[in-house]
Amino acid sequence: MSDGKFKKELGQLPYGVSVVTVGFGSTSNGLAVSWLSQVSFDPPMLMFSIDKLHYSTELVEDMPSFVVNLLGDDQTELAGHFAKRSMADEQKLDAYDTKETEAGQIILSDALAYYACDVVATHEAGSHWIVIGQVTEAAVLRDGAPLTTAHGLRYTK
Repeated sequence: MSDGKFKKELGQLPYGVSVVTVGFGSTSNGLAVSWLSQVSFDPPMLMFSIDKLHYSTELVEDMPSFVVNLLGDDQTELAGHFAKRSMADEQKLDAYDTKETEAGQIILSDALAYYACDVVATHEAGSHWIVIGQVTEAAVLRDGAPLTTAHGLRYTK
């Protein structure tokens, strides 16, 4: 199947849009992700996928944990902010209110929900890495409908 046709067909699949935050304090970043899924109930696990060439890949590889921040359908602008490439020394997280998990991981205060995870495995999958984390803390922060790629959000290379 050609890349063009494959991208068109995949474009029909709806995905939830989240921001994954990684790091602690000044060594931190956030990236928009739409390839996210539950992996296990027992123990509770989530996975996300990140392009091997993404500017945050090294930070994701170096950190023992991450937080999935589920976005609401009113947060398209926020998703776009975290989907763009950062300039040198730019702190994308400074533009939004944050708080910390009990372990000090960064949560976006206005997310619908968050899931703090410890990395348990990383797998190579073609052009991407699959990062699997065991959920250590989670909470619903507010009511609302989740933001999905059905709202017209698409990330392209």
